[in-house]
Amino acid sequence: MKRSPTWAVLAPVCAAAALCCRPAAAQDLLLQARRIVIAADTVLDDGRVLVRQGKVAYVGADVPAESRARRLDYGDATIVPGFVLAHATLGQERDLAERALPFTPDLRAAEAFDPWHKELLPLPRHGITAAALSPAPTNVAGGIAALVKTGRDRGVLGADLHLMLSLAAPARDPERPPTSLMGAVDLLRRAFDATQKGQATGPDAAVLRQALQGTRAVFVHADTFAELNAALDLGRDFGLRLVLVSARDAGKVLPRLAQQQAAVVLDTLQPEARLAQLQLPTRLAEAGVPFCFAGRPELLRRSAALAVRHGLDRRTALMALTRVPAALLDQTGSLGALRQGCAADFAVFTGDPLDLDSAHVATWVDGALVAGREPARTAAPAAATAAGVR
Repeated sequence: MKRSPTWAVLAPVCAAAALCCRPAAAQDLLLQARRIVIAADTVLDDGRVLVRQGKVAYVGADVPAESRARRLDYGDATIVPGFVLAHATLGQERDLAERALPFTPDLRAAEAFDPWHKELLPLPRHGITAAALSPAPTNVAGGIAALVKTGRDRGVLGADLHLMLSLAAPARDPERPPTSLMGAVDLLRRAFDATQKGQATGPDAAVLRQALQGTRAVFVHADTFAELNAALDLGRDFGLRLVLVSARDAGKVLPRLAQQQAAVVLDTLQPEARLAQLQLPTRLAEAGVPFCFAGRPELLRRSAALAVRHGLDRRTALMALTRVPAALLDQTGSLGALRQGCAADFAVFTGDPLDLDSAHVATWVDGALVAGREPARTAAPAAATAAGVR
């Protein structure tokens, strides 16, 4: 990653400030709405969510009454778990790549995180509450992704996510090796093989060893049929937990994806895209391949809606915005659902979020309003009995 001496000093300070400046625990919050999507497969009608210290304390039709809780009623709206970006550079591509060296697996995206970058500001308006800040695809081994939160208290939630590799065209530079796909594959194979045999040491080898042991997932940028097959070969030969990013030609390798239990992070969909691309989410779902969307944040919800229009069921489409990316980032305990103990990250829409005529109303991160508005009316007191969904 390209880092100036000044940035090397300021980056840790910025990240620490973003974490340490979160406000003290707020008053309990009790929200209700016509529909509450606890998870893609669990929807509650006329339910309530109790938020305490930034987490979901309880959710159900009748939440225990809390005399000190602020009560907010979003009326006919729908509350859904916050959307999660499984891969993003957030406009920081130059700081998320090392230009001189093609192989830098131990570099950390967290060191380049700028909590005040302008591309972070609009994310909550699109329902996005968390994102994986990932190394750019210009290095064969780019480094380690970081999990960041959106909203006014932006900060690094986890600095030690997956390893980012790239076999895509941007990683092949005519001014430095590797200059070909074959060269990129050979570089990775030699590195993994040396680590596997105990011949490599140091920080790079430590990261590769975690990937070989399966304790660290490996995300690989790959688009073409040849790139995807090369990535799948690596995953098979070295036993990697593989997630393919972009994966334009994924439809051509569906049997291998399913057989190797690989997952896919698709680029956001465009209405003018080829029919095969618009139908790819449906084909992945039918083959049992987990997938989600990344790319342009403002098109995330539209991508899921386009996939539904071209055959994908709504439950799977909503999972692609919430539960699947959380799972790929190993964050199901805190993100992607509104179950007890999860972070109180959610978005509010006037209707079904997969209907594009449903307007965004609000986004909450860690129990704090970060975009949109509070409802105009206060909720009626909750019943004293409890029949919640944990």
